[in-house]
Amino acid sequence: MSVQSYLFSNPLCSHHVKVNGKTFQCDFFIVPRTKYDAKDLPVRKYEISNDGVMCYRGTLDANLSEDASHKGTFKTAHPGTVFFKDTVDPDVFPSGKVCVKQVFRTLPDGSIIRMKGRHEIERLSVECNCLIWASLLLDLTYQFVDCEAEGRGDLSRPIPKLRFTHSMIAIVRESTMEKAFLIEEWLDPDDEERPFVKYLGNRFPEPCVPLTAPLGAHEIAEFLSFAQHVQWEKSSGLVFTSDYQGAGDVLTDPVITSNP
Repeated sequence: MSVQSYLFSNPLCSHHVKVNGKTFQCDFFIVPRTKYDAKDLPVRKYEISNDGVMCYRGTLDANLSEDASHKGTFKTAHPGTVFFKDTVDPDVFPSGKVCVKQVFRTLPDGSIIRMKGRHEIERLSVECNCLIWASLLLDLTYQFVDCEAEGRGDLSRPIPKLRFTHSMIAIVRESTMEKAFLIEEWLDPDDEERPFVKYLGNRFPEPCVPLTAPLGAHEIAEFLSFAQHVQWEKSSGLVFTSDYQGAGDVLTDPVITSNP
């Protein structure tokens, strides 16, 4: 029996339960951090039931009120805190504070509705798959830079050292609720030293960083534009990462643009 079938085998509610601040008992499934290896690329999409996906148990405190949320195109984001019953890599969520994301569907009148947990898992698995491939492609870019530096000598300018956010899928373990969240490390939108920046969109190849943004943000955007070029060339025109955004050295919510 798959993990999804096991967790959702009991009769569960089929509608969204509107809550604000609440504590959930959860199973947390980590999204693996993957390096690029041409001989060992993923052969199937990410699912929580895949072999090797680590599962932890714990609690999630989430503030799901509208006042504390941020609405994107497909997801809403909320502040939260996690507490694990098992020993977890301390670098994953060092402060315990996390960003709790829920997917939604938009109705013709503009309002949004939530889906059953099993459908949320399907949508969130796609998000996780994008994170895995974006990490692979970013590592491919750094491997290319290292190879060129080895042949050409010292680089004439520093290269930003970036990574994608630590992430987990959290499944609520309550018989009265069928619910799943995407959990990511917290990026403070009000941090003036590490502001949240949109570097590249998924419609145009030019960076979209505001002119008033810090110099470091422009340098990161220029490097990520270069990374797209490397990824496109090295994949023979098959794939590159778009929708680059993040804070400081952490990137989040990538989109994988592919040529079928």
